[in-house]
Order: sequence, then C-alpha cells, then structure tokens
Amino acid sequence: MRKFFLALLFVVGSGLPAFAARAYTEPYLVSLTPSTEMNVCWLLAEAGEGAWVEFGETETLGRKAEARVYEVKGLRTSAKPDGYDPEPEKNPELKVFQRIATLKGLKPGTEYRYRTVVVEGGKTTEGPVYSFRTAPVAGGSPFRFILLSDLQQKKQILETVSMAGRQNADFILYAGDFQNTPWKAAEWFPVEGSFIAPEEKGREWFTAMQQTANGAKLLQYIPIFPCPGNHEADDQRIWTDKQLAQDSSKKTLSIYMQLFRPLYPDQEHGQGGTHWYSADYGDLHIVSLSLFRWHPWSGFEAPGWILFDDISPESPQVRWLEEDLKNKTSRFTWVVQHWHMLNRGAEVWVPMSRPVIYPVSPDVAMYPLGDHCWNVLRPLYEKYGVNAVNFGHSHVYERYLINGVNYIEAATIGNNYRGEDDPLHFSGNAPIVEQNQHRSVLVVSVTSEGMSAEAVRASEDGDGAVKVGEVFDSFVIAPLK
Repeated sequence: MRKFFLALLFVVGSGLPAFAARAYTEPYLVSLTPSTEMNVCWLLAEAGEGAWVEFGETETLGRKAEARVYEVKGLRTSAKPDGYDPEPEKNPELKVFQRIATLKGLKPGTEYRYRTVVVEGGKTTEGPVYSFRTAPVAGGSPFRFILLSDLQQKKQILETVSMAGRQNADFILYAGDFQNTPWKAAEWFPVEGSFIAPEEKGREWFTAMQQTANGAKLLQYIPIFPCPGNHEADDQRIWTDKQLAQDSSKKTLSIYMQLFRPLYPDQEHGQGGTHWYSADYGDLHIVSLSLFRWHPWSGFEAPGWILFDDISPESPQVRWLEEDLKNKTSRFTWVVQHWHMLNRGAEVWVPMSRPVIYPVSPDVAMYPLGDHCWNVLRPLYEKYGVNAVNFGHSHVYERYLINGVNYIEAATIGNNYRGEDDPLHFSGNAPIVEQNQHRSVLVVSVTSEGMSAEAVRASEDGDGAVKVGEVFDSFVIAPLK
C-alpha cells in the first residue's frame, strides 16, 4: 500500500491530493437531474469492503449515501515499462473499481459539502471535504459554465484547464476526445509502472481535470456534461485498419460510458446503443450527441469506414433528438457534439454520411446522401430554437451565426489542425471570429438578461496582442425576449 501511495506523490504536486492510498482519482460529479440529485463517482484499485459519501448543507454533513461498486472493464497497463503492444489484448488488464454514490432529495440552488469514505482491509479512510451547488430552478439564480474538449495530453493543458477552473463556473460542457487511446489507463490517471511518454507525464485526463492549486475548482466541485469523440472508440485501430473497420463488434464506447455511467444508464456500448442524453440546468436544456468519425483522406473511405453513430433522418439518434427538442420546456437550448457543424478546413468537404463504393474503383467512395450535419441536424436546430451548438475535434477557436443558431468550436487546448489556406465550409459561411494562435477558455453566462459568452486567453505564445486572462472575444448568444 505504501508503494502505491508513493507512486501518487507527483499527483499531489500537480494540485491533486491523494485522499486514499488506493485511489486512482478524486471524486467527480455527474447528474442527469442536477437540481435535485448528484452522483459522486471515483476510481479505486480495490473494491474495498464498503464505501459511502457523507454530505449535508453544513460542516457537520449529517447525511449518508452508500456507494455502489462497479468494475471498470477494458483499461490496460503497458506490456512493457517502455511501451505498449499495438494489439490491445496483449497488454495486461488493470483492475479498476468505480464507486458511485447517488445523493438524492437535494434542494435546488443549494450548496452541499461532501466527502467520500472507503473501508479497505478493515481501515476507514475519509477523503477531503469538497462542495458543489445544485442547479437552480428555471427562472432562478444566474449561473456560468465553461467549454472544454480535446485534452489528449497536449501541451499547456494543465495551465489552460487550471484557468478554466478559476472562472467560477457551475458546470463543464466537454466536447469529446479525453485522451488518445482509451484502453491505456495511464492516459486517464497515473499508473505505477505503466508507460506514458515523458512529455505527457502529469497531463493525464483526471490529473488535469482535478487540479486544485491556485483556487481551481473542477470535477470535484462542478458536474461535467460530456459527449464522446472519435478518441473514445475503445479500439482505435478501427480508424486506420480497413478490415477492422468492417467489424461492427469492434465499434464500442465501453470505457467512456463506464467512466460516466450515470449519464448512460442503459450502458449500451456498441453501435446501435444509446450514446446520447439530455438534462436541464436551470433555464438551460443541454443535449449531448454522439457524432464523430475519423479524418477523411483520399478516396479510401469505403462503407463502414467512417461514421460511428448514424445521423440519417430516420436514425434512432435523430428521432430521439427531434422528440427531445420538441418536448423541451427550458428557456434556452444548448447542444454539445464532437464533430463540427461548420469548420473552415478540408475535413468538412467530405460529407458526414454513409459512403458507397464508386462503381469504377473499389477504393473510391461517393456520398449520394450529402452531409447530414448540414441537411439533417441544422434544420432541426433552427426549427426547435436551439441557441448554440459547440463542438471540438479541430483544436481551434471559431464561431458562426446562421439563422439564429450559434455554432462554436472552443477547443484551442494545446495544438490545432488548421492550415492558413484551408477552405471555407462548403456552404460558403465564414467564421465571424477565428483565433487559433493561442489557448483559450470560453465562459458562458446565463442571467435574467439572457445568455452571453466571453473567450479568455489562456497562454502567451509570444505575440503579446492580448495578455493571459484577458477577454479577446465576447458576444450575446440569446437575449431575453
């Protein structure tokens, strides 16, 4: 146990306290009903004999919720200390246990304190006391949230995420791509003896997202509403191996969905499963979609090669989306998805739909159905009054306003894939604002006056135009009507 604890010391140096010797992560918060219920989740090396969360409105706490235990399947350590075997199954599976306590009967718009308690080997270990605030009722107090995505152990993510954690936000919208390869446990949290590239050490997803230094309040304090990206596919070989791409059993999101289990109660990991959800936070209706593919290239995109979850007009996801938008009652609506609705770049020129083989050549694909993002999702967003859609994938900052809907990519997190001469979106729409030379954090405020946003610079990068911490873009998303 002492050996394991020592392996976690460098996490403490990053601002993440190791509250229990056998813990892989601090607690993190998720909820589909954040005004009256909160799920406290954390990951451990051993299931232990028992665990619970103590919580309450005062320092004495006073209430208790038992923490159910689940084994997270599929996370692996490296076959050798200096690297992974390219075949996932040849790397040892790591035992990871998830504890989840559901705190029920909470009051809206109320601050609660809580701590985790674990019993292992007859010893009881209490974690630090954290706090969170439940969502207000509709028409209640104002709130703020931040947009993040595409951490993937990139440079400067610790500084950028720390700044995000100092924005006094009430929750996080995360637009996919948490790490590079989901089954590599050491990309999620520190694992003793498992390989991670030297330049990526200390940038594990939970390490970055659970910083507390300098007053940052992140996953332990505010809930996260994520969506999956292409790097959440369990076996990343489906994106580059055409034979594996044809095997539907390889197309699963099990690790991502297990880690965020309360948001996906059906746990349908494979294609055809429910990989989407919605939740209300005060006056805001949040919709999380499963929308991603791999980078297009040449003509090597045969059927089954790209799209993970279908978004054709009669697909289960689109039918659910229309019903959800039709029945929402919140004043404002926000959609989070990984793939860009618009983008100034070559990727959008290959339509987001199922390809068919070009008759003349088996290596060339055609797209007779066109782009479903533009032809299927966009009309729904306009019809049902969606105020904003945010996405990730290209690691850039840009935004558009089309027929009353704001389309925002705020994912300048550590690098970007934008070329100076990249073409406009095929619709001809140009971004209103495009700033890809420095890191940034977008902060959205919902008040009695409406919904507005400010983009805050998070890195210097040598140009000196705007200082770190200064706002370089501000705009109204939805004025109160």
